[in-house]
Amino acid sequence: MYMTKEKLLEYSNLVKEIKDLERRIKNIEKQSEMVGDVVQNGVNGRAVIYGVDVKRKFKLKKYKEKLNDFRLKLCDANLEVEEFIQNIPSSVLRIIFRFRYLDGLQWFQIADKLKYNNEDVPRKKHDRFLKNFL
Repeated sequence: MYMTKEKLLEYSNLVKEIKDLERRIKNIEKQSEMVGDVVQNGVNGRAVIYGVDVKRKFKLKKYKEKLNDFRLKLCDANLEVEEFIQNIPSSVLRIIFRFRYLDGLQWFQIADKLKYNNEDVPRKKHDRFLKNFL
């Protein structure tokens, strides 16, 4: 199996993109399906009309379709990343890579979990491995 740093970064970005789409969908779902407008009526002056917000409905549908596509891509990428991590010879490196890519932790969080003094330690171990492996 062939892994690159770009593939690992793409995996991380795909996770972020999915979270962003889920947030956008929730915001749209909070909005009312109904819209209203005031129109001029020659006889009485003004009238209020109501209807379904077609733009909202269309946008929501498109976002949900995109979310499903991203989730399918993420499943494939996840399997590839997990297989890559399982084949890393060092258990410490496997843990660092799992925390970073599968759990989405920041370097300072990884350092804290592994009881390192600063975030440079896990990041440098990660970078050194990628440089030598790739």
